[in-house]
Amino acid sequence: MISTPLCSAELAMPRRADLARVQRAADQLAGCVTLVGLTDNHTARPRLSPLAAVGPCRERGLAAVVHLSLRDRTRLGLQQQVMGAAALGAAGVLVVRGDPGAERAAGSPTVAEALAAIPGWVAPQRLLRGSVVNPFADRRRELRLLERKAAAGVDFVQTQMVFDLAAFDDFLADLAGVLAPTVMVFASVGVIRSARSLQFVRRALPDCPVPDSYAQRIAEGEGAEVAVEIAGELGSRPDLRLHVIPLGSESHAARICAEFRARRLVAAAG
Repeated sequence: MISTPLCSAELAMPRRADLARVQRAADQLAGCVTLVGLTDNHTARPRLSPLAAVGPCRERGLAAVVHLSLRDRTRLGLQQQVMGAAALGAAGVLVVRGDPGAERAAGSPTVAEALAAIPGWVAPQRLLRGSVVNPFADRRRELRLLERKAAAGVDFVQTQMVFDLAAFDDFLADLAGVLAPTVMVFASVGVIRSARSLQFVRRALPDCPVPDSYAQRIAEGEGAEVAVEIAGELGSRPDLRLHVIPLGSESHAARICAEFRARRLVAAAG
């Protein structure tokens, strides 16, 4: 099991029972990240099970984190998914409520309840346990939920995509009093390739602010350059780790991660 990853990336599951795209994306991510998050019915649409991608990722030297959407599973179904992830050699699981737009399964546990139960479900094996936090949503609510996740034993948290660095820094100041130093914080950087994609993100993720200066550059086709720049800025923040959300642009992950690592080395040396 991997315990100290510096860079991770999201690998989106396809809408068909076909691993070809997953394998191509994993090929592009191998070598620049050590950890990949395998999505679970994201955008509230049925997609290939993330369990199917654990093996192909491991074959390429990538540790897999299986996403678990509570929206789609009862406690029994959730336990089955967790046990399957452990049996296949996944490094961890990321527990999420699930995107809105689909009916919630009756009897599904809360995120904190699931996080607390996972060690018992996979014993004597161990999985890293992760969850998400949105620095740009209601601050008091997000911190209150995060306190419950911390009490349940979360090992890492993954943020919403970061574009507003000033607001993110303000959130980090509050975060310091909630999480133990051993909990890994992955700041997410998204690659938004066009004005149309930006419109979709703003519509689907209202609590993901994109400053006008970045929005203009994204509309002009500089989404990858914006992602590299933000990754560098995040690399100068102590103790943060990087999570890349390629949105189909896995080919840019190596450059984004390289900039993050370079700035982190400079920050550590100075």
